[in-house]
Amino acid sequence: MKRKNKVVLFIIIFVSIVGWYSYINFIGGTRLTPISAAKAQTSVGKDVTVFDHVDLPWGKVYLIDTPNGERTAVVRKNGPFWFCNYVTTFDNANASDHLRTIGWLNYQYTAVTPPESVALMAVISNDPQVAFIEVGDGSDRVKRKIEPNKPLLVWWPKTYPGSTLNPLALSSDGQTLYEYRFAQENITDTKTLKWYPKR
Repeated sequence: MKRKNKVVLFIIIFVSIVGWYSYINFIGGTRLTPISAAKAQTSVGKDVTVFDHVDLPWGKVYLIDTPNGERTAVVRKNGPFWFCNYVTTFDNANASDHLRTIGWLNYQYTAVTPPESVALMAVISNDPQVAFIEVGDGSDRVKRKIEPNKPLLVWWPKTYPGSTLNPLALSSDGQTLYEYRFAQENITDTKTLKWYPKR
């Protein structure tokens, strides 16, 4: 009888520990699917539309439209579960601009080997003169055609130091129409980081 009581007590303790661990992970944002992990973040929320994504060996990056603006969410796989550990946000303040960045990421997670890295930029334009987006660094610099009112996503499986991507919006004949930058040189104010007509 004592042995049976010990087995029952062990099962109760084991189930309690597993249940408590699962509950804590659930509160922390761990989910069974990657999109539900992204939605668990308070800056993302439930009422979302995914307009693009990147599949990576170690996880996913979702580009998401929310009622409060666009979000770029990094979702990592952890065993059978998913966890969103990084979100960049764009509010609706620049929603009326002719050219907008709707996704941006320069991400590296170094607690694993090899490090998990990705850099990306997503842009949307309603300026009919904008034909190309040029972005990147060195041999990784690319020039991609952009269609009006359709998101364009450019990404690399690596990170870049600082603002070396130097995004430009070009006309069909290669003239620079817009630059992605801060409002004033040498003043880093993320609220002013957006597309400006070329000076």
